[in-house]
Amino acid sequence: MNNICLLVYTHSEYAFMWKAMIPLLQKHVENIDIHWLYEELADQTLIDQMVPTNWYKHTYNINLIWTKRVLKALNEIHESYILFLHEDWLPIGKIDINILNNMIKFMKEKNCGFLLSYSHISVTSCQEGIFTGYEDYYFYSEKNHIFQPAIWNKKVFEEFCVLNKRKDQNEDRDCLNFMSKKNCWSVQNRSTVTSLRTTNSLIFPHMHALSQGLWNFTKYPTLKKFLEEFGIDTNTRGVHTWWELDTQ
Repeated sequence: MNNICLLVYTHSEYAFMWKAMIPLLQKHVENIDIHWLYEELADQTLIDQMVPTNWYKHTYNINLIWTKRVLKALNEIHESYILFLHEDWLPIGKIDINILNNMIKFMKEKNCGFLLSYSHISVTSCQEGIFTGYEDYYFYSEKNHIFQPAIWNKKVFEEFCVLNKRKDQNEDRDCLNFMSKKNCWSVQNRSTVTSLRTTNSLIFPHMHALSQGLWNFTKYPTLKKFLEEFGIDTNTRGVHTWWELDTQ
């Protein structure tokens, strides 16, 4: 039995992303249990039609703040480590259980509570890093956390969800202080940090489809065509043009 699973947080407002996310997870994730978290009042017919029967399904009350929604699922999961993400972080390469197990080994050795699947040149340029054992990929110490996609120690994630009292994902100072003490790290390909920062992530190669409700087509030039191949209408919202466009 694996000691890690994948938890996907979803919201009916972004159910249009499921047409891409679900088949991509089926394609790229093997030998890892997938947990699908959705609203109690979501269209059950849609859930039955789209979500594979071998995935674990969890529901949340829409009146709860988001961390309390996640906490409910965490309390129902038995694995000690969680690869967490939302439905708009689309996998584009294999998620390898052997790699994840090696990441967990590092987390245990370093007493690391959180391991982000990518980093940034501002971090990698000022550290030597620790070699992962995979060519050009290094571990980097992070001052804090950026939720996803990342591997969480489940106990740390549960503590965080209890501590957070805000209604959105912008946690307060108490949460930031809490995570700064949990020995956060990231993994990054050092040679491609300014060009392929997320698409060749060792842990979870991906494209992040939406930022603040807008398409990340500027950040990922191939994303528009990629989404349309899954039948997603890309003309219903605008394009994000101002956040982290220097790198992927």
